[in-house]
Amino acid sequence: MFETASLNSVEVRAYRSLVRVPEATPSQLASRLGLSGREAARLLDTLEAKGLVSRAEGSAHRFRASPPDLALGPLLLSRQQELQAAQSVMAELTEEYHSEARSRGSGEAVETVTGAQAMARTFDQLQRGARDEILALCKPPNMAVPSRGNDTQLEVLASGVTYRAVYEPSALEVPPEVYRIREFVESGEQARVAAEVPVKMVVADRQLAMLVSPFARAVDVGGPTGDPTGRPTDAPTGDATGDAAGGPTGDPGDPGDPLAQPPPVPAARPSAEPTPEPSAVLVRPGALLDALIAFFESLWAGASPLVLTEDGLDGAAVSDRTPPSEDLLLLSLLLTGLTDTAIAGQLGTSLRTVQRRIRDLIAFAGVRTRMQLAWEASRRGWL
Repeated sequence: MFETASLNSVEVRAYRSLVRVPEATPSQLASRLGLSGREAARLLDTLEAKGLVSRAEGSAHRFRASPPDLALGPLLLSRQQELQAAQSVMAELTEEYHSEARSRGSGEAVETVTGAQAMARTFDQLQRGARDEILALCKPPNMAVPSRGNDTQLEVLASGVTYRAVYEPSALEVPPEVYRIREFVESGEQARVAAEVPVKMVVADRQLAMLVSPFARAVDVGGPTGDPTGRPTDAPTGDATGDAAGGPTGDPGDPGDPLAQPPPVPAARPSAEPTPEPSAVLVRPGALLDALIAFFESLWAGASPLVLTEDGLDGAAVSDRTPPSEDLLLLSLLLTGLTDTAIAGQLGTSLRTVQRRIRDLIAFAGVRTRMQLAWEASRRGWL
């Protein structure tokens, strides 16, 4: 508010000090603020010129604070009128912008955002513009802003905006990411885990969606343009004893390890095509946005609530549901180490049916592999 009145910090302190007393002389104000008498006198003259103080009746050397509603009210009203005028212009320009977009042949208000930095900027603006709710589908790789870099979410959560996020399990496999997501959850994010999240998406107030292209490669915002690894162009890519993948020369590393560095990239040939930049599309109100929101709600309904242990590891909350008895029998046979063919023989059914039922159990448990299914069955006490 005081910035609106163009007051510096010393002037604010002086006005606050005068508000607390009936009146004061320059020497008294100087004593309160730790100023010289001359500095205090100049300060009072400045505040008087701005209408924040007045001289006490019958005394030219005693000052009193003007009532805040009279001193600051007109300034705030003027700024409010300026803001309303700016909002009106913004609304007109926004309507004109979307009208032009529709006239260029887009039935839905859809536009493309290209480049990691543009995507990061748009993502930040989308979050800060939300007033009620953010919906998010999260899966690796991070195209522009990693979870551990999204400080904006903490600010927006603190302002009272609701966040609902569905994560793919692979997004929780890197400890730094897990700790950051834990911070989001502790700050109020409602998080769930689905066995598979098909697309990366953020929706603000059900009015604007940002949908990340599934074909784009991850790019570090701080890296040079066109370098998908985010490394400086003159950075070494490895030597005879160890390479960027973190293993011996020729060992590309575990492809499932999200921390593994990519193997050295050979120099591009003159005829090689440049790596395409990551991109996203913005979707505004219309049938497509309605479908995206319905898709999120469907995925949310089938996902398991996320709980984080004290050491930062993740897991799905224990469900009250238990598989049917016939599936529990199949699961017990699977855990004994029998092959699918042997299980089919034991149950008197076909191999295809056994494999389908195992896939259904994996989906029921909200996991991706048979090993994870066994662990979930033990953790939830199914057997």
